[in-house]
Amino acid sequence: MNYRRAVLSGVILWTCLALTFLILEHIPIVKDSLNIQTAIICILIVFYSFFGASFYYKKAISTSGLQIGFIMSLTAILLDILIFVPFVEIPKGHSYQDFFSNPLLWILAILNVLTVYFYWKMRFESK
Repeated sequence: MNYRRAVLSGVILWTCLALTFLILEHIPIVKDSLNIQTAIICILIVFYSFFGASFYYKKAISTSGLQIGFIMSLTAILLDILIFVPFVEIPKGHSYQDFFSNPLLWILAILNVLTVYFYWKMRFESK
């Protein structure tokens, strides 16, 4: 397992998600509807996770997709703790508890792990 590539894949995932959230906050109709934002993010995370997985597996490393997906999700959550919550959520009046008790966060983490797993299975298990 190449931990550096796995963490970098998680950074790619987090960057894409953070930028998407920041962009969605400025679109007039979307910014007022958490349901629309959730639907958009749940669809886009599949593509972001696929991109992160393709980056990791570019060098034909065959580590389990569950492990890589977990490391990517963990990296993204750590970046949320260090960057997103203190610089974006807290200034809006939210707290760490608000952020981490939101089921969307955990749904996104699970979607990421499953996407990376299916990418790995499709690429390595089918051979």
